[in-house]
Parts: sequence; structure tokens; C-alpha cells
Amino acid sequence: MSKYTNIVVYCGSHFGNNPAFASLAGRLGEALGKGGFHMIYGGGTVGLMGLAADAAMAAGGRVTGIIPQVFIEKEQAHRGITELLEVPDMITRKQKMIEAGDAFIVLPGGIGTLEELSDTFSHYRIYKAPQDRPPIVIANIDGIYDPLKALFQNWLTLGFIEKEDFASIHFCRALAEIMEVLKG
Repeated sequence: MSKYTNIVVYCGSHFGNNPAFASLAGRLGEALGKGGFHMIYGGGTVGLMGLAADAAMAAGGRVTGIIPQVFIEKEQAHRGITELLEVPDMITRKQKMIEAGDAFIVLPGGIGTLEELSDTFSHYRIYKAPQDRPPIVIANIDGIYDPLKALFQNWLTLGFIEKEDFASIHFCRALAEIMEVLKG
């Protein structure tokens, strides 16, 4: 049994142009559902996030979406999940997701996904000692996050972050690696 129960998944509201991204999102959702994890995500029906949520639900999982009003108005709210929390704005959404997670998975995505990662990493870096931080798994499928990994290394080399800041960051290239981190 994993010591992590509540898994926050950050990912794109688009599919991207590499089929490996959608494949991973679906397989991850299925693995979370079958594994008894509680998936928490952005609450949408579109892109990788909708695909992961649908797969988790189809596998018998529990899925909670946290969606801001702006996306409800665009009719992107996923009404077919276990629980949908409606919040006023993106700031509240991120805060609730950070508070809810025992572990975090960053799938391929764009600027919103990067913002969620950045806020989560910064929050735990400020408020938790390195040994007490939850894992942040970056799904580096087909090298999508290689430039981010290089940026982190550059920050380390230039003295803007410390080596212990990386203790909770895991760059994974396959679903099996991701699930291994979740086993704790």
C-alpha cells in the first residue's frame, strides 16, 4: 500500500501533437483508478486532463476536479466525475490543489501546467523541510521536460536553488517509474 493517497495531476487542456502524451494520460488515469488512488485535477473535460479523469473513472477510481468559474462558463466542467469543486478563480484552484495533494504528477502541458508546477515547488520549498516535502513527479515523456531539467540544473549551478531542493523532484520517462515513486 502506498503512503500517498491523494494524487494531484497537473496537465494540459490540449492533447499536444505527440500521441505518446495522450497515451500516458490515459494509462496514468487507469493506473491511479485501479491502484486505489484519489486523483485530483483541474476539473475539465478537455485535453489530457479530461482523458486522464475519464480513464481513472472507467477504472473504478475516485476523481475530484477543482475548476474555476471561468472554465465553468466555457462549459468545460466535468460533471461525470466523483466530485467537482467550483472555485472563483485560478489562484483558489491552485491553493486547494496544493493543500489536497500527498503527491503531484506533472504530465505534458503548457504555461498553465508550468505555473502549477512552479507554485507547488515554490510552496513546499518555502514551507516544508526537504525531508518533509511530497514527491513531485515530472512525466518527461519523449523528453518534453528536458529543457526544464536543464533549467533546474542551471539554477543549481548558478546558486539560485540548493541540491536538497531536488530531493522531492523526480523526472520520470515511463509510467512504471511514476508508479514506483507513488509506492513511496
